[in-house]
Amino acid sequence: MTFFLQIHRFHKRYTAQLSAILAPHELSNANWSLLHYLMEHGLTTTSQIAKYWDVEKPTVSANVKTLTRHGLIQIKYGEDKREKYLSLTESGENLYGIIFPEIKLLQQRLLSTLTEAQRQKFQQALNEMEQLLKEGLL
Repeated sequence: MTFFLQIHRFHKRYTAQLSAILAPHELSNANWSLLHYLMEHGLTTTSQIAKYWDVEKPTVSANVKTLTRHGLIQIKYGEDKREKYLSLTESGENLYGIIFPEIKLLQQRLLSTLTEAQRQKFQQALNEMEQLLKEGLL
């Protein structure tokens, strides 16, 4: 099995596990990523999230609509009405508190197969490969 095929298969299985955890709460992996970002970073804009995720703003906006409709995030407008600030609602924080321990357990189980040194080397290798792709390897 090639290295990249193995990465692809791991990603597929990992996202399937995440989906199984999120499905009872009617959330997608992308929805969860937004909830997690807001819990970790607090009040933020769609532009900041798009930059962090390395995606276009419409990708973030679609998730914002879904989570707003579910009452999990709220939008506050800045002085300039085009400036929207996002944060979790109390319901969003409560749901995060229910889901996060399950996801953390999954991640801990996966990482338990690696020593700290192995994890750091793997993280470094992924960062370096990602940087090559960002720079337009070809």
